[in-house]
Amino acid sequence: MTKRLRIGYMPLTDAALLHVAAARGFAAAQGLELDLVRETSWANVRDKLAIGHFDAAHLLAPAAIASAIGIGHMDVPFVAPLALGLNGNAVTVSLPLYEALRKEALGDLADPRITATALARVVAKRRATGQDPLTFGHVFPFSTHHYQLRLWLRAGGIAADEDIRLIVVPPPFMIETLRKGQVDGFCVGAPWSSLAVAAGVGVIVHTGVDLVRNCPEKVLAFRADFAETRAEEVHALATAIHDASLWAADAASKPELVSLLAAVADYGVTTDTIAHILSADVQRTGSPVATMGLRLDPKAIVADGSHALWLYAHMVAAGQASFDPGLADAAVAVYRPDLGPPGGSPADVPETFDSILFSPDDISTYLGKLVSAGRHEPSW
Repeated sequence: MTKRLRIGYMPLTDAALLHVAAARGFAAAQGLELDLVRETSWANVRDKLAIGHFDAAHLLAPAAIASAIGIGHMDVPFVAPLALGLNGNAVTVSLPLYEALRKEALGDLADPRITATALARVVAKRRATGQDPLTFGHVFPFSTHHYQLRLWLRAGGIAADEDIRLIVVPPPFMIETLRKGQVDGFCVGAPWSSLAVAAGVGVIVHTGVDLVRNCPEKVLAFRADFAETRAEEVHALATAIHDASLWAADAASKPELVSLLAAVADYGVTTDTIAHILSADVQRTGSPVATMGLRLDPKAIVADGSHALWLYAHMVAAGQASFDPGLADAAVAVYRPDLGPPGGSPADVPETFDSILFSPDDISTYLGKLVSAGRHEPSW
């Protein structure tokens, strides 16, 4: 008997494996019918999963962890048998801000340290002339987009929420807020930065992998009680996603994968855009596309507890949570590889551009280095 699962997702390229599982028959092979429901904000996805409107969801990994450790106004435990990929974000700025950064940069704009220092000079000049602080958008308080922005700002000695404003903007609305001047830049997942470039309103300054390699992103999330009472369906969906990942990782599948993702994407997302997002070539300006380093391979979807700890560390660094071994354990407990298909080695731990190495066995030292890195005197 076929079981029907209602699954919420956001219109982002890293929802790919859900679409592949449905369209290529991997879900059907596991006795599942997937009802994929597009949403407009991460708060909607989280809340509808929490109240049972969705059986499962394409969810920000930090949002799942935040609920598990009791922060963020939602105290419903979620579990994730699989991740849905790694990387995929980009930092995009308005044309005027890019020109200001270019004028202030003392080196290669591909280096986040150079652009962060240039941004600090722009911030200082605006303050000296009485202008409002710059505003950057990110997709949700508990998101890698938020933490990637903070890492970048920290490299320039810029205090988030003091020297610059950080606000939440749902991904589908990023381009319009940039066009209207409501934000000066944003960090968002593919394909929205590529579309901003195509629309002529933004420039991609850094792809996410410029800031963090092997960056945890979305997970396949379930409510913990659902996973306990309907474990067979959880395992079946995780297996279907794993099989979809094997198919997507095969070079021979790429043309069909590109066509499939373009077909389910927003208006204006072409096959060329998707192909470049999935390719190894980086194009930041003069083209509507850019590679985000998005990984959908089997290693990238392993629910790795070390990734949960890295995310928890950045929640602490952002002032969203206190450092406590019990909370760290709760963060790790969100990732439940035992509910998914057996085997599979995970990707490496995240690696940031600032050379501050993370060890899941010593979070306190990592946090100390993050904080000290953010206290240096800005070079402007």
